Amino acid sequence: MSHHYAIFSAQYLPHVGGVENFTANLAAQLVREGDQVTVVTSRLSAEQPEFETQANGVAVWRLPSRSLLNGRLPMLRKGAAFKKIRDALLAGTVDRVLVNTRFYALSLEGVRFAAEKGVPCVVLDHGSAYLTLGNAAADAAIRAYEHAVTDKLKSYGPTFAGISRKSCEWLETFGIETSLVIPNAIDAEAFRAESSGRDFRAELGAEDRMLVAFTGRLEPEKGAEELAQAAALLSDGYAVAMAGEGSLRARIVGLGIANVRLLGNISHADLSALLSQADVFCLPSRSEGFSTALLEAAAWGLPIVTTDVGGAAEVADAGAAVRIISAPITPQVLRESIIRVASGKRAGTACIGLSWTETTRLLREGYRTDFRRLS
Repeated sequence: MSHHYAIFSAQYLPHVGGVENFTANLAAQLVREGDQVTVVTSRLSAEQPEFETQANGVAVWRLPSRSLLNGRLPMLRKGAAFKKIRDALLAGTVDRVLVNTRFYALSLEGVRFAAEKGVPCVVLDHGSAYLTLGNAAADAAIRAYEHAVTDKLKSYGPTFAGISRKSCEWLETFGIETSLVIPNAIDAEAFRAESSGRDFRAELGAEDRMLVAFTGRLEPEKGAEELAQAAALLSDGYAVAMAGEGSLRARIVGLGIANVRLLGNISHADLSALLSQADVFCLPSRSEGFSTALLEAAAWGLPIVTTDVGGAAEVADAGAAVRIISAPITPQVLRESIIRVASGKRAGTACIGLSWTETTRLLREGYRTDFRRLS
């Protein structure tokens, strides 16, 4: 039996991010399997269409919103335009609701919509730690906000799920116990085929070096500075290529470490090429839901050094060679771990079990089985 899913996601393509990509890939897979999908997201500028139907058949409604915290926390603007869209959705054929992430105003709107429509709702959490701005007072306010929003979500009685086992454990912070994991996924074959073939080893002068790759935002929670400092402790036989941008770029440049190469933001095709040539992938993140970067590294069979955060255990279970750091993240620990895994071999192709087909199967399971245990 086919269904009509409404996926509430505070951000969506063309805005780039892990949840955005997850939503797009999941929606596309559901349509391939014969379902209807409507994505409900934020409209943060007049240039974004209020409604569109994408080439793959996914419908997208954008609710009027304003941007807070540099776009990290969109807030709804309720008025005539908001009501028009909401009335159109209520009059439609949606019979299942998925809410991506737990703490947005749009998330609360999603569970309210499901309750008013009288259809089942799954709230999928994509985190494993509180949001942070690096400021003690601001972070305390954000924590209070997260708890208040989550308590309100719980009052509507949705089914809660985690993007990884670590996310499920994190939900216990809010008095939510669930065993339902709806994991991130990858089409490993398509990602490998996407490679641009760009010769990073030649560009970086790393033809005869062990190439360590990092992909992600250059931010404190990603461990980017510690990885750069670890590069200084490695011999000249190693080169560390860091793809991404962020607030730590100038600081890392200022360290003046010869074997660190900052690539900036690169295309997805170039990212595939970089991982195809690397010897080790390192993601020393302090907080992840289920990092797509881990899946992409595993798709190329790279040995991985990462922390015990969201998705690491699942990627290891899928066949990737993963060294999980449980000790505090220090440059010395990273250096030792990189050297240890660099002596190993590629695992070949991995993450075959972490497919979008399996993710949709587990999503459907969430509507058939009661996983809720709320305190």
